[in-house]
Amino acid sequence: MHHINHSRKTRENEIVEYRHENFLFMITRFKRINWKEYKGFAQYQYFFYAFDKSLEIAGQQCSNTDVLNTIVRENMYPTFENLVQNLDAILSEYILVDDAIFDCLKQVEKLNPIYLDNDGKE
Repeated sequence: MHHINHSRKTRENEIVEYRHENFLFMITRFKRINWKEYKGFAQYQYFFYAFDKSLEIAGQQCSNTDVLNTIVRENMYPTFENLVQNLDAILSEYILVDDAIFDCLKQVEKLNPIYLDNDGKE
């Protein structure tokens, strides 16, 4: 017998990864642990992670190098609106090209709960 988990929609975007030069930005949303207590969009919380991939270490036994994914920033936001209000300023610290910042913000829009069906089914 197969058990199918219908608690999440398969088309629902939950993680956005954006790479720029030596940085990897991960923006994600998760349902709150006690999400049934929250109605509508408040059932999600959002997380931002920035990784610096510029640090490398050389292997002692060979000349291969490994890239370290060093986390340089992490934040949690209670709502999508709060995430978007802060994200532009945070990205500006790492990305100096306005078009790249705009492209990242466009991709983050996929995490906006308005893209879910409004019938309340999850």
